[in-house]
Amino acid sequence: MLVACFFLASCKNTEEKSAKSTDPVDIIETLSNDISQLSDEWTKEQWDDAADMFENALGNLPKSMTNDEETIVSSSVSRMKVYAERHRRRASELLGALEKFSPSKAEAETAAQPVAQPAAVSQPTPPVASRPTASLPPIAGLLTAHVIREGGYTNVREGPGTNYGIVTKIKDGSPIYYTDYNDKWCEVYDASGQMLGYMHSSKVIRSGAPAAQPSRVATGTEFDWLANRYATEADLRYSDASQLRILRNAIYARHYYRFKDAGLRRFFNSMQWYDGYRSEIPESEFNKFEKYNINFIKRHE
Repeated sequence: MLVACFFLASCKNTEEKSAKSTDPVDIIETLSNDISQLSDEWTKEQWDDAADMFENALGNLPKSMTNDEETIVSSSVSRMKVYAERHRRRASELLGALEKFSPSKAEAETAAQPVAQPAAVSQPTPPVASRPTASLPPIAGLLTAHVIREGGYTNVREGPGTNYGIVTKIKDGSPIYYTDYNDKWCEVYDASGQMLGYMHSSKVIRSGAPAAQPSRVATGTEFDWLANRYATEADLRYSDASQLRILRNAIYARHYYRFKDAGLRRFFNSMQWYDGYRSEIPESEFNKFEKYNINFIKRHE
């Protein structure tokens, strides 16, 4: 109920913000920010409304924009494409509208998709990762790899943790330069040797290494015990239904499952070790303790 109320309030705020601004650049930037925050819960009708709003703003863009305006629009469109592709069936009209936009900037053709900062925060535009070549030339001190092939885009963050902001996105399967920061995070660099940010190690496939090698399970978390022993009645004695739900879903979170439920996403996104990017976890990946504990906890919820 709380999640539903939050969502309805957010939609209302979106409409109010859009109504206050008549500047097409502001409208496109606000729409991009709203899509990144709310699109997982949007219905097809809401996606269609977003398409209409974007087309109207696109038709009212000035023929000659400043460099800052072009950067804002190009970045916003790139981000909207990322989220619309994730929800292609519901966002088909918006995808069609986005195809009508032809950016004049060369960075719009890069593999990495920039993420604009929220309109209320005054910060410089995040750097855009340049498209790596198919065969990367050597750069002293840097290693080569490619991003895990998940069929979308992978986040590059300001720091080694999901609590840090996203500075850019790199298309899955793209070759990259990197160095190891620790056992969970890598520092990612562009073709000029400039550091872009941090990427989770589970998404970096080292050159010559099979795709199965990178760890796809978080370790060193407060929930590791769920994979190491059977839960008992004593473990659950003082937990209410909401706490039991978190405990059960923590087993999925350790495997980096991307939750559809907004409340679960918010909770686990607050954990530094969590980076939900997997839409499905094969049952074969769970060990005997995890399988038992999922069913055991669910019976007590």
